[in-house]
Amino acid sequence: MKKGRVTIPTNLDVVPQTLEILDEWGADAIRDCDGTEFPKELKDTGSKIYATYYTTRKDNEWAKAHPEEIQQMYIMTSFHTATEEKLEIHLMDHLYPDMLAVNTRDDIYRWWEVIDRTTGEPVSTELWSYDEETGNVVIRAAKLFHEYTVSFLAYIMWDPVHMYNAVVNDWKDVEPQITFDVRQPKTKAYSLERLRRFLDTHEYVDVVRFTTFFHQFTLIFDELAREKYVDWFGYSASVSPYILEQFEKEVGYPSVRNILLIRDI
Repeated sequence: MKKGRVTIPTNLDVVPQTLEILDEWGADAIRDCDGTEFPKELKDTGSKIYATYYTTRKDNEWAKAHPEEIQQMYIMTSFHTATEEKLEIHLMDHLYPDMLAVNTRDDIYRWWEVIDRTTGEPVSTELWSYDEETGNVVIRAAKLFHEYTVSFLAYIMWDPVHMYNAVVNDWKDVEPQITFDVRQPKTKAYSLERLRRFLDTHEYVDVVRFTTFFHQFTLIFDELAREKYVDWFGYSASVSPYILEQFEKEVGYPSVRNILLIRDI
C-alpha cells in the first residue's frame, strides 16, 4: 500500500490501535503528544518518528533546584476602593493557586508597584508593605474612596499549556510541570546540554518537534481552573528582574512595567 503524508499520534496504551490506523490510513509518520510517551514497540515500524521536545519544561528536578530561574510574569490585581486609611489587597484573588507563586525573592520595592488609580500616581514604597502570611499588600494612609491596584511578579509554577491539557483532558495525578527561564545563565547553559543529551539518546527520532517555546504566550487560569485571560500573541512570560536589568543596560532607561501587566478581569 502506498503511504501518504499523514502523521498519527500515539501513546503507551494504544500501540495495537496505532499499528491498525498506520496500516489502514497508509500514514508515513508517528508522533507523541503533550502528556504522552512514545512506545518502544513503534520505533521499528519503518515510519518516520516525530518527537515532541519541551524547551522550558518537563524537567522539574532542574526547576526545583533553581527556583530563582523559574519563568515569571507580571500580574495586576483588580481595582480596590479604600473605605478607610488602611487598605489590604490580596494578591492571589481569582488566580489558580497551583499555577502561580508570588515572587518575594527579588526586591519587591524595586519590582512591584502600587498605584492610586484615581490620581494615576504610584504610591510611595514607604506607605505599603507585603504580609507573606496573609498574602496581602497593606497600604497605609490610603485616600478615602480612591481606587488602588498592585502589580507584582509571580513565578509560573505550572506551565500554562501543560495545565490547559491536564484540565481539558481531565488528567489525574499529574505533577504540574514548572517552567524555567532559558534567558538566565545557569538554565541557558543547562538547556543546551539537555538538548544535546536528548539528541544523543533519541537516535530513532527523525524530526524533533519543538513545543512550549522559550517564552510563553499569556494564558492564566482563575481559582476554578477556568481560562481567565488568554492572549496567544502576548509573550508576558518573557519578563524577570534579570531580563529587565539586561533591557535597561542595553537601552539606557528602565522598562515600563505597566505594559507587561495582566489585569484581573
